[in-house]
Amino acid sequence: MKIAITHPYSWPDVRRGAERITAETARALAGRGHEVTFLTAGSTAGRDETAGYVTIRHRRIFADAVRHERWFAARAASALVRMRFDVVHSFMPYDSLAAIRTRRLTGHRTVYQELGNPYRLHWAGLRDRRARRRVLRAVDVYACMSHFSLGVLEAEWGRIGDLIPGGVRLSQFTPVADRADAPTILFSAALTDPAKRLDLLLEALALVARRVPDVRLWLSGPGDASALLTTTPAAARDRTQVLPLGGAEEQGDRYARAWVTVLPTETDSFGLVLVESLACGTPIVVTDRGAPPELVSPSVGAICAPGDPQSLADALASGLELSRQPQTAACCRARAADFDWDDAIAPLLERLYSDVTGAASGSGPTPPT
Repeated sequence: MKIAITHPYSWPDVRRGAERITAETARALAGRGHEVTFLTAGSTAGRDETAGYVTIRHRRIFADAVRHERWFAARAASALVRMRFDVVHSFMPYDSLAAIRTRRLTGHRTVYQELGNPYRLHWAGLRDRRARRRVLRAVDVYACMSHFSLGVLEAEWGRIGDLIPGGVRLSQFTPVADRADAPTILFSAALTDPAKRLDLLLEALALVARRVPDVRLWLSGPGDASALLTTTPAAARDRTQVLPLGGAEEQGDRYARAWVTVLPTETDSFGLVLVESLACGTPIVVTDRGAPPELVSPSVGAICAPGDPQSLADALASGLELSRQPQTAACCRARAADFDWDDAIAPLLERLYSDVTGAASGSGPTPPT
């Protein structure tokens, strides 16, 4: 197939999960022999071919996000008409509308991948809310990243969607021979995003230290956590190390050397860092809220109550103990294999791209039993 991937932001100009997902989607599809063009924007303009697909990058000229996204959509629309594709897979509302509006001229199939949870109340406060609703009504395939998000979509908007989870490249994220010497917890997320609940984790860390005195916490992600750490009890602050941001290629080693990876958020629509941790053989700890619990079974991690530092501390202690078990790394890798870009996600996308009958909700990886 001739496939266009559209997203108004590009990696590494913007370092979020979304930008990694778009690039990996293009790479995985190109690896299966499809002709893939990635239309995007960044700090510089250019055209290059990497990992088998073509990237056409416009230079961003508007600092305001909505102006930029609408500007990018107009350029994407022109390319879609001129270059003619079989499928257009979009990740933001305005470029998805561009694909929908040009569909009558080219006949391409339109796919929109919602990267968050489509809560009606949340959308009401967004500047692009009208565009989101138009996409919801008109796009051929509306996909979410988890069964949880699909449930939100159906309950709040009455639409049955399709599942396109995030992925992981098992060849890139691998276990290492030795973990860190001391029991080490890894938090990999934006350090200043209150939704990620680093504050709750620091409370729980002080409680874990009563049972595991040599426990350590690594913080890995963008943002400055110094203000939060200043007000944190010494029992947690003295055991916390803020790692340099580093390059994306360094992240796998951090997952593999940690004993457990934690994401105490209550709002995530998937949890890319969790799948990457599992691929590195490291168990995970999440709250019983949102999509992350779908990734967890007793052999690969633990679940805690949301907003409860004692429950989180208990789950972290369980995760640290689980990492000592000889079979844990293999169990984690096996779970991550359900999300391998080449062997799981790309074939799923091919089915969605070629399914002219509409939604095939429920396809793809399922929660463990």
